[in-house]
Amino acid sequence: MTLAIALRGDTSRFRENTIPALRSAIDKGADAIAVDLRLTADDHVVLIREEAAEHTWGLHRPVRELTLAEIAAVTSEGGQRIPTLMEALAETARPRVVPLLADVASAEAALAADAVAAEHSFTEHMLYSGPVEALQAVVARRPGAGVVLPGEQEEAPPGELRRGLRPRFLGYRADLLTRDLIAEAHRNGCGVGAWTVNDFAEMARFIGMGVDAVVTEEIAELAKLTAEGGGQADPPPVGVPVGADRPRGRHSG
Repeated sequence: MTLAIALRGDTSRFRENTIPALRSAIDKGADAIAVDLRLTADDHVVLIREEAAEHTWGLHRPVRELTLAEIAAVTSEGGQRIPTLMEALAETARPRVVPLLADVASAEAALAADAVAAEHSFTEHMLYSGPVEALQAVVARRPGAGVVLPGEQEEAPPGELRRGLRPRFLGYRADLLTRDLIAEAHRNGCGVGAWTVNDFAEMARFIGMGVDAVVTEEIAELAKLTAEGGGQADPPPVGVPVGADRPRGRHSG
């Protein structure tokens, strides 16, 4: 099957990265949820995209300069607020465990998030994406940590980097992804994720190409497609380190 990943939760109904958005995405069948993690001034991990801090929440300073109390005081008209990672883990651990794909801006944020995940026995259900130095930091602390290595060009990441990080997935912007890149990733024991795919026909096309995960803002449409048998690949399990003996997808090279 292909994993259906909700970008920042169900943003068709709720503010991104909020508990209601996470809950709704889970209810609609998301296999995982991609969230943005940032550190506050007092080193708490919260779910917020830096670009949304001012535009969406009216915060006029960077998240790193605000305390958790200052952030917690901000709510929407409907009572939605910026949650902590601890709150998000509690939500995604029931009634079924839904993994999180965490976008982190720095090594500091990655390590803080991984510490919170460890405290709540959630490390096997966390994947990290972000700058290479952030991914290297979390892997150095916890070998085998799940990471998603961004594919930022129409070519595979350098072999040395791939071997050092042992990523579960290579994450490609949809317009960069080709069948050759997918086949090469599978030959190297990596899954492939495509982002951000919101058109239903494009979702079906990428699934047909053999991608292992699709990131979308239209989770209801994608989950419906994968539930109806649209999934074609066998993605690497979130909690299982990728290795040479990992079973590959049906579209592997």
